[in-house]
Amino acid sequence: MSDNGTLFFVLMAGLAGSMALVYVPLRIFLTATERSRRLRLLQRIRRLREELAQPLDS
Repeated sequence: MSDNGTLFFVLMAGLAGSMALVYVPLRIFLTATERSRRLRLLQRIRRLREELAQPLDS
């Protein structure tokens, strides 16, 4: 009976480990791309503000 419990524990631990191996790199990648996307958006907003602050030459 204890063999079933051990087998269940090993299977669950293996499943959790494999999920972590997929989740952690995916989370890091998504966080990095989100930060770069946000940085590009902020830079674009900054450029637009600078363009709007300049007087028109017409």
